[in-house]
Order: sequence, then structure tokens, then C-alpha cells
Amino acid sequence: MKKSVLIYVYAIVATAVASLVCAYSYAPKVDGNLLVGAFLLTLIGFVGAWLGGYRIKQSSGGEVSFIPYLSAVVLYPSWTTVALVGIGSAVAEATRKKSGIKRAFNVAQLVIAAAAATLAYSAAGGKSLQIEKGLLIWPHTLAVVSFLFVNTFSVATAIALAEEKPLFRTWYEGNVAGLAYDAVAIPFVYGCARAYVDWGGWGFIVLMIAVLGIRFTYQSTHQLRTTNFELLELFVQTVEFRDPYTSGHSKRVKRYSRIIARAIGLSQKQIDRVGTAALLHDVGKIHEVFAPILSKPGRLTPEERAIMELHPVKSAELVAKISELQDLIPDVRHHHENWDGTGYPDRLAGRDIPLASRIIMFADTIDAMTTDRPYRKAMTAIEVRDELIKCSGSQFDPNICEALLNSSEYFEIFQPGATESSGRPTFTQILERARRPRTPVGIH
Repeated sequence: MKKSVLIYVYAIVATAVASLVCAYSYAPKVDGNLLVGAFLLTLIGFVGAWLGGYRIKQSSGGEVSFIPYLSAVVLYPSWTTVALVGIGSAVAEATRKKSGIKRAFNVAQLVIAAAAATLAYSAAGGKSLQIEKGLLIWPHTLAVVSFLFVNTFSVATAIALAEEKPLFRTWYEGNVAGLAYDAVAIPFVYGCARAYVDWGGWGFIVLMIAVLGIRFTYQSTHQLRTTNFELLELFVQTVEFRDPYTSGHSKRVKRYSRIIARAIGLSQKQIDRVGTAALLHDVGKIHEVFAPILSKPGRLTPEERAIMELHPVKSAELVAKISELQDLIPDVRHHHENWDGTGYPDRLAGRDIPLASRIIMFADTIDAMTTDRPYRKAMTAIEVRDELIKCSGSQFDPNICEALLNSSEYFEIFQPGATESSGRPTFTQILERARRPRTPVGIH
């Protein structure tokens, strides 16, 4: 772990202690009657954290403790609630196999977030929901926003330091997709706190069941999606077994496509779509008509080349058989169309070519140029740049070409060992991204 990241983690721990002291100074008195509700809600949050959440990636996961923790703040905006959140998080972290520095970061940034929410709620005029049951829009909104911002920004800062990336862009890319869920969280926080106020012990039981239900629902959904995607990857790998020179080709094209999509400013949802289409762009080559051609060592005859030019059509036909991937059919079918209309299979030109197809064209060609072949060595980043410029406006979309070559992401394509299938997780993977509706974010 980088020295800058270690220093940052120590600073987060120190800030957590300071924020707890600040919350105590703001309102040092403790009301035992009000504290009971906050304790029960933080207990629910602890159970959600202790269950271990659900997997998001190989080295990251989510928890369902976000709503209960904030509901506890609304029930009793006090330094004691902040302390309870910290204690619950610390106990949950102690049950997990991870380094002390990761545990310290997770607990500390959660304490800071809870303290920020508590101080924001109180400063805006918010009172314990056990005293005033009405929904106070401004205090409730400020509390939720403060918690989420501190929670996600602290993790984004660690990622930016570790990977030397711009802080705002790191935070934006990790959280923009969840803004709608953040807005929905405001009434949910109030609803959970109100359930306890109105129903007492029964409310506590209902909330506990809801937390368990949400956790297992999202765990099951993620496992199903993961299994489906792994089957797709297995299928792609099976196709590539036929050609020893394209082993890992589709995964590399997927990674390059995602980098290019990011370089031209696409949203995270669009980047994911491009990546999936790129992974599947050559699956049609599993068709038996291509087998003898793929295993041929020499150059292709005009007839063989004509047959090979059918593979985007066959790929699109296979993708069409999967109901959830219908929107990817054009992206896969047209990934060999040239900007000037000389490509195949339909000779589309310019903006008639789907954007994802234009991106995959770049990634596919870059992988071909940077892979050793019997008749030539792999090209360097500079040589690839020259070739892209040469073919800009004929084979490639000139706008994408300019954006890619002028971006810092271009040289990321050529970083050795940076494939998505690498067994060594990056710090970005280790630090959990703030996806909704799971939080708090932490190191896993």
C-alpha cells in the first residue's frame, strides 16, 4: 500500500476521533430513554454488516446497514449514536479476515459519516423523531446527503491517491449511477425510524426482517448475474480455443473498449454495455464453418475471407438468442463496419454505425496490432498511434480517434498485466465502490 494512502488512513482515523469529540461538545447530555431506540436501530445495522453483505466483485461487497444507521441518527441525533455506530462497525469488522489498516479505515470513515449526519441534522433544526414525529424535509435531506457524501468521498480519495487519478472524476464515476437511490433513501430513513416510533418492539422486528430480506434478495440476484456472466466468459473462451493466436482476445478487447468508452466520456452504464458487447463480438466464430479457416496457418483465399466476414452476423445471431442482450445485437453485428462505408457486413458508414461498434472496432484493431503474430512482432504504443491517425476518417471514427489519443487513458491500454482477468486485484477493486442500495462503502 502506498505511503500516501497510509498517511491518508491515519488522517481518517484522527478525524474520526475529532468528529466524535465535536459531536460530544455540541450536545454532551445523554437521554437514556431516547438512546434505546438508537441502540436498537444500530443493532440492526450491525447485523447487516455482520452478515457480510453480498458480493459485488471478487474483492468487494456491499452491506445493508446504511438505512438503519441513518435512522438511528434521526431517532436520536447524539454523540452516543455516533459512538454506537462506530462500536457496531468495529465489532463487525473484527469478525472478518482483513488487515488492521483496512478495519481501521472502514470504522473511522463510518464514524465520520455518522458524525457529519448527526451534526447536519441537529444544526438544521432536526429533533429526535421520538419527540417530533413529523418529516422535516431539510434536516432529513441534509443528514442523508452528509452521510453519503462523506462515506463515498473518503473512499474515492483513497482510490485517487492509490491510482493517481483525479479525485472528482474518481468520485463521480463511482457514484453518479446511484444518485436516484440516494434521493429515495431520504423517505426510507424517515420510514424506518417512524416504524420504530409507532410500533415499538414490533417495529424493530419488522425492520430486522426487512434488512435480512433485502440482504438475501440482493445476494441471490448478484449471484445469478455473476453466474450468467461467467457462463458467457466460458463460452467466449471456448470459441478462442480454436485459434491459438487469439487466446484472451475477447477479454482484452473488452478491457480496451471500456477504456476507450471512458476516454470519450460515456456514462458507467454505457461503458458496461460496450464492455459486454465487446466480450461477445466474436462468439459467432464457434460456428463450424469457421473451424478450418481459423486453424489455417497461412494467408486466406478470397473465398475464405468472404466466409470469415460472416462472423459478425453469426455473432449477432447468437447474441439474439439471449433475451437480456437484445439491445447489443446491432453493436455486435456492426463491429467491422468502417467509418467510410467500406466495412462489412452491411457497409454502414459514419454515424449510422452504432457507437459501441465504432468503439469495438478501435479495440479489436488495437489488440490485433499489439499481439505477436508469426509474420510480425507486436507494435508499440507510438506505432499504434501512428496507425490510428493514418486510418482516422477511413476505418475509424475521427472524433473517437482524436478524443482517445488526446486522453490520459490511451497509454493505459498498453500497461502490462492490467487485464481484467488478473488474479491480483487493484486497489480500486479492494476499495468498495458506492453502488446503491448498498452502503456504507469500505475496504474489503
